[in-house]
Amino acid sequence: MSDDRKPAARALSPQAIHLLRTSMQANLRLSQMADQKASLLMGASFVVFTLAVGQAGRGFASMALVVLGTFAFISACLSVAAVLPRFSRDPVADTEGNMLFFGVFTTLEEEDFADRVIAQLSDDEDIYRLMLRDIYQNGQVLQRRKYRLLAWSYRLFLVGLTLALFVFLYEQHELFSSLF
Repeated sequence: MSDDRKPAARALSPQAIHLLRTSMQANLRLSQMADQKASLLMGASFVVFTLAVGQAGRGFASMALVVLGTFAFISACLSVAAVLPRFSRDPVADTEGNMLFFGVFTTLEEEDFADRVIAQLSDDEDIYRLMLRDIYQNGQVLQRRKYRLLAWSYRLFLVGLTLALFVFLYEQHELFSSLF
């Protein structure tokens, strides 16, 4: 005869819920900050890219402008990738996925979603585990995706600005050298 009962729930501190809520709020703020930084960089990159393309369209396509426009475009693409959500259209198995993440629960029918979440709300430990899974997975997205792509975006934008400056100075030196 098998025993399908769950082991007795561990006694958790009354402060546990406050810790989890604080952690969830901190992750949310970090995600919002990453989105804002990506938005700022996208705006700056698109302005620089648009100006570079506009100047090139008028026949003024210096190498410095090409370098600046190219790096601005790459930086903008990485910024967009940092904030672009990823989700699957495939239904999630009962034991998989974070039921608090929209990319998971939108693949389910409403009743199935409600049943799965209610099943996880049966006791405090299950609720804590649900919250911990959400915190962990949000942290993974922040670390593996958002902040990594955002860091590359900023680095490439800075490299592009620096290279464009050096190319511009070189072009100016060549121009002045040819005059004298």
